[in-house]
Amino acid sequence: MKLVTVAGTRPEIIKLANLVPLLNNNFDHKFVYTGQHYSPNMSDIFIDELKIQPDYDLQSNTSDIDVIKEKMLPILKQLQPNWVVVYGDTNSSMAAALAASEIGSKIIHVEAGVRDFDSHVPEEPLRIRIDEMSEYLFSPSSFCTTVLSYENIKGKVFTSGNLVVDVCKNLSKIASDKPLPQSIPNEFLLLTLHRPENVDNPRNLELLMNHMRSTVRNIVFPVHPRTKKNLQKYGIKVPPNVHLIDPLGYLEFLSLMLKSNLILTDSGGIQEESITIKKPCITLRHTSARWETILLGSNILFPPDREDSLDDVIMKMIDKKVFKNPYGENVADKIIEVLKNELK
Repeated sequence: MKLVTVAGTRPEIIKLANLVPLLNNNFDHKFVYTGQHYSPNMSDIFIDELKIQPDYDLQSNTSDIDVIKEKMLPILKQLQPNWVVVYGDTNSSMAAALAASEIGSKIIHVEAGVRDFDSHVPEEPLRIRIDEMSEYLFSPSSFCTTVLSYENIKGKVFTSGNLVVDVCKNLSKIASDKPLPQSIPNEFLLLTLHRPENVDNPRNLELLMNHMRSTVRNIVFPVHPRTKKNLQKYGIKVPPNVHLIDPLGYLEFLSLMLKSNLILTDSGGIQEESITIKKPCITLRHTSARWETILLGSNILFPPDREDSLDDVIMKMIDKKVFKNPYGENVADKIIEVLKNELK
């Protein structure tokens, strides 16, 4: 059986770090990286930290689905895979699903059934369409499996768990031993912002900085260059308790997560990682695709336009004990076992 895995963003690479080697060991498998997130130091992330390397790096440096698809098609036509494995809800995954359909390959969707239940969220129609197109769907939780049971899904659904769990657990010991830079306070909250609805919207970005100002706690903020540029462009002042640092590699960032008191984020992946490492989380959005974490009480929504005090919510959440992980374990092994049994 010929399989091709396609990914295009850093979060996908992190989650696929355990699965790709197992696919290599068990199938005629190639790994294609589209370069939707492309930077010259990407090889450091692949090789030095996560120990995987793509067989093909398209270096697309774009999120345009049609462009990514057209760059990918010659490789898929050359490889002629029986199956194309896609992850989650990125433009690269959508492009790969469309390309696979065009050449007659069947689709395996890992992280199926994730929903914001909000059609305004850009990823939502992609998730739904990829699920509808897929022959095999691997769900990260029983909640997502239940969601799929209400939808018009023709493929076979398996509750495998979330791949990020094993990556976090495997790398946490290494990450926890990494010393933090001297500029990082002993006690701190960790902030990440990347979604366009927050960082490209001057009103929301200013509201979020005002919320950060409402607490005296130290907040460490690895800031993306685009966000930093927008803060300057819109004349938005960063509060003195918010410590801006450059973006970090995955191990350094995991070290920050492990040593923080609480995580503030608009990232879906970080919501998953937070509950995995038992850290309380505040999601700076009006919705979430990780409802398991909210139902379990480890995560709470706090959109930019809330009028109450962020500090009050921090006080409520900071000592929250996180007991349960809804995302399973040994997830890559479970996926491989299913594929070995099914792809005969």
